[in-house]
Parts: sequence; C-alpha cells; structure tokens
Amino acid sequence: MKLLLLGGGHSHLEIVRRLILEPGRPFETTLVSAGPAHHYSGMVPGYLMGTYTEQEICFDLAALLRRAGGQFVEGTVVAFDPRQRSATLSGGEILTYDLASLAIGSVTRGGAAVSGSVQLVKPIFRATRLRERLLAVAALPHARVVVVGAGAAGFEIACAARSILDASSRTGEVTLVDGASEVLSGYASPVQELARRVLQERQIGLQLGGRVRQVDPDAVDLESGLTLASHLTIWVTGAEAPPLIRQSGLATSDDGFLLVDGGLRSVSHPEVFGAGDCVTLKGHPETPKAGVYATRHGPVLWKSLRAVALGGPPPMYRPQHGFLSLLNTGDGRAILRYRFLHGWSRGAMRLKDAIDRRFMRRYQRLVA
Repeated sequence: MKLLLLGGGHSHLEIVRRLILEPGRPFETTLVSAGPAHHYSGMVPGYLMGTYTEQEICFDLAALLRRAGGQFVEGTVVAFDPRQRSATLSGGEILTYDLASLAIGSVTRGGAAVSGSVQLVKPIFRATRLRERLLAVAALPHARVVVVGAGAAGFEIACAARSILDASSRTGEVTLVDGASEVLSGYASPVQELARRVLQERQIGLQLGGRVRQVDPDAVDLESGLTLASHLTIWVTGAEAPPLIRQSGLATSDDGFLLVDGGLRSVSHPEVFGAGDCVTLKGHPETPKAGVYATRHGPVLWKSLRAVALGGPPPMYRPQHGFLSLLNTGDGRAILRYRFLHGWSRGAMRLKDAIDRRFMRRYQRLVA
C-alpha cells in the first residue's frame, strides 16, 4: 500500500519511527518535505541565542526514511488532488498514493502581505536565516528589533533577540507588538502578568492594542499613528490555513483547515489523513494550533493508518484539556505554566531543556 506523507513535522516523525521499530512494514512510504532536515520549533529560541547548535535541533529526514525503508523527496507540493489521489511538486513531478497524510503545518497570518519587509519564522527552517540576521543587526551601533505577535512564539523570540543584543558590545532595543490587549493571549491572567514582569525586567518594550498598518524595511507603522524604527522586523502572528488545503477540494473548517475526525481522517475523503497545525478536529474545533498537540497526534495517526492497512478498530483521539507550557525567557530561566501552577525560574528552564533533549534523542538516535 502506497503511503504518501506530506511534511516532515512532529506527527510524521512518529510514523517514520514506528516504521523503523515495529516488525513488518505495511506501507511503501514516501515523505515529501522542503528540505532534508526538520528543525524542532521548541528549541529554536535557544538556537537563536547559540545555546544549541543547528545539528542539535535538527532531524535528518532523509536518513530516517532510509532506515524506514522508504523514500525521501525534497520538494514543495503545489497541488493536491484527492480525486486523482495525487500530489504535484513545484518541478512538475506527480506522486500518487493509496493513503496520504498531510502534516504541513500552518502559515503565518498576514505574512504573505508583508513578506518583502519582514523576517518570517514559518516554515521553521527559516530559523537559520533569522539567526544570521539577528547577529548582523546586533553589530549595529544601536540596533532596533521589532517582533510582531505577542503569543508564545513571539514572546520567546523577543526574549532571544534581547539576549543576542545584550551579548554584543553595543546598545539596542527590542519591542514586542500586538493588536491584542494583552501579551500571551489565551493564557490565564497570572501568567500574562508574569510575562509583563519578564518583559519589564529584560527591558523589552511592549506595544499592545494597535494593529500594524504598514511595514517598511526600516520602520513599522501602527494604526495608532505610532511609528517604530526597526532594523529587523520579525513577523510571528497567529496560524492561518495553508492555501494548499483550501484549494484541494478536501472538507475544511470555516477558516480553511483540514477537517478530520477522531482518527485524524478527513471527513470527506477517507483515504486522506492529517495531523498537527494544518488540521481542525471536527469534535474539538477549539483545540489550539500548538506543537504539543502535533506530538500527541503521531501515535493516533499511526494506529489509524495501520487500522486501514491491516484491519482493526481505528482510535478515537480526544485532546487533553491542558498541557505543560515552558517559555524560554532568554536569561537562563523559563516561565512554567501547568494547570493552576505558574512560575519563572532556572529550574523551569532546566526542565524545558531536559524535555526538549529527550524528544530529540527519541528520533536522532535512530540514525546515530
């Protein structure tokens, strides 16, 4: 049975791991990704600061597929046709499948409109370019960095940028901008208050409640009339559905994400599956687009695919109501949030580092 995996993120890493470790390979597997390496988003802020090397935050997709007895294809999918059971790559190559799974992530909301003037973070392989630009800006006499998007990713990147500027011998400013009325929207108010304290102590400016009107190479204009000088503007706003899914003819949520059932199976095309940020669960549409859910999707996706190939009952996934959140504040500490607990400490950062390294070892050791 031909299995086509589009995207090399968390969920598909688990599929490849199961193909390596479990006896009997029910699939002839092909994985398509824009590059042979996948960067782990949870460690990107640490990578930007130099805490981790690029090798430490990367998975070698090509090597993993070889171990799994599958094929790795480097390329970008420009069209997906569930009627013909095919995917077309930018070079014109057409791949067919019996079963397909999409784990292509999301795109950055509003990013396409300003892409010529800002540094985007998604797809996550752009982290290498972001690090290069941050180091170059840090060498300026008085660097100014603006981060647009005060969610978890934007908060961590602003803290990382502050650390990079502090490590240089020159002065600089970092400002975090969001149209929302509070930083870390979606978190409880005690965590938001703690985040404000972090930003104040780390001397990171905060501009809330004013949407971005225009971005130029050297400035960010807000609808409030305020203009922020910027040598580097980093755009880290919320998740938006990938155009590939909107254009495919697959059933989607109202906002364009692939609509799947509890087995992570398309509600309109049963031979198509999906996981991670590109999907919305029909029974739980409120589930956040966060890496922790993509990681939990992996085992469910594997069981669903095996149920089709080998028989047996499909799983029924129910997302957890809460999860451990650890945000790197760039100073050797991290904010911890778990249910009703919250804090900011070096112990939280040690915990985050241990969890992240354990996650990396889970897959890296398969090709060591």
